[in-house]
Amino acid sequence: MQAQIHPHSARVLRSKAPRPFQAPMVNTRQSTVQRPATACRATLPMREVLEMLIARKDLTEEQAAQTLKVLLDDFVTEQAAAFLVLLRAKGETPEEIAGLARAMLDKGLPVKTKSGGVVDIVGTGGDGIGSVNISTGASIVAAAAGAKVAKHGNRSVSSLCGSADVLEALGVSIDLGPEGINRCLDEANIAFMYAPRYHPAMKAVRPVRSALKVRTALNMLGPLLNPAHAEYGLVGTYSTDISELMAGSLLRLGVKKALVVHSAGLDELTPMAPADVVEVEAGVKGIKRYALDPKDLGIPRCTVEDLKGGDAALNAQILKDVFGGARGPVADALNLNAGVALAACQVAPTPRDGVALAQEVQRSGKAAGVLAAWVAASQAAARQEAGAAPAAAGSR
Repeated sequence: MQAQIHPHSARVLRSKAPRPFQAPMVNTRQSTVQRPATACRATLPMREVLEMLIARKDLTEEQAAQTLKVLLDDFVTEQAAAFLVLLRAKGETPEEIAGLARAMLDKGLPVKTKSGGVVDIVGTGGDGIGSVNISTGASIVAAAAGAKVAKHGNRSVSSLCGSADVLEALGVSIDLGPEGINRCLDEANIAFMYAPRYHPAMKAVRPVRSALKVRTALNMLGPLLNPAHAEYGLVGTYSTDISELMAGSLLRLGVKKALVVHSAGLDELTPMAPADVVEVEAGVKGIKRYALDPKDLGIPRCTVEDLKGGDAALNAQILKDVFGGARGPVADALNLNAGVALAACQVAPTPRDGVALAQEVQRSGKAAGVLAAWVAASQAAARQEAGAAPAAAGSR
């Protein structure tokens, strides 16, 4: 498929929007705003950080990381709110977002996977459309096709059903430690890392996020905080305005390849319309931004009503039907996302081949077998973990 330049790529962002990613040594689109150079000290007093942001000075990646670490260690609500709002008003940079993500990852519980090359299919959330859990369903289809999927997620924040909610309804034990994660990857090709367990520090900033009522850097961090440091990613965003920012941040965090996507108001690929795609790859200069039309991959159009979901029980049943071989718009959406992810993580040579592979495992019912294996592995890991806890307590 020939790449097409998407009209969003030529748009000059307003000063309050996040600035597009610009790779080193590449003469790509340049910001028209000239900002003063940032001081090189890594750790700055909070007052100085706020003054810098007021003056529209960018922070280095290390300064952003240290600022968030200071806030988390000695949390002051007003300072956190001021920092996030001023960062948003200035316009976040990939260095700053990557620094915030690194700080949160350093505070979290890491997962060292035994198998390399894991992929995450994830979105920022915030599209407000109430679709079925497409990225979660696509993750299971991708695992059935041979990908190692380390999914990071949470319960619903603004929708009826988050990834943790629907997985729990499907029978998956969602709250597992690193050993359980590796067991699930070994036995089912897929595992779920429950965000509150792996990032307890997020609890401190959650009230600030809710109280501000505006989107800040916190709304972008979720897909960047995979505890297994997924090397590949299909990452959906709530707006194309932040696609390049997310892509640049992912690259700075060490991904081998990531596609940042948005389609028809949703933070994932959908059959509804062509998607805006920003692609980055380690060792490749610059970015690629193009439109990806599902019809070019053999996926027919659908409407937003075709993808509507509901609560966890309803969404779980919809996904079970698809995993069992049911066809239709939801199956098309899952196969589309799984197929593109399979190409991104090099399980399939091209997105078209990836979609064909996803359709094969979904229509044959193989995805249902992977779900059953995952449920069994996760529940066994949960029982083992529960049994180990009293034993550890007794040995103290």
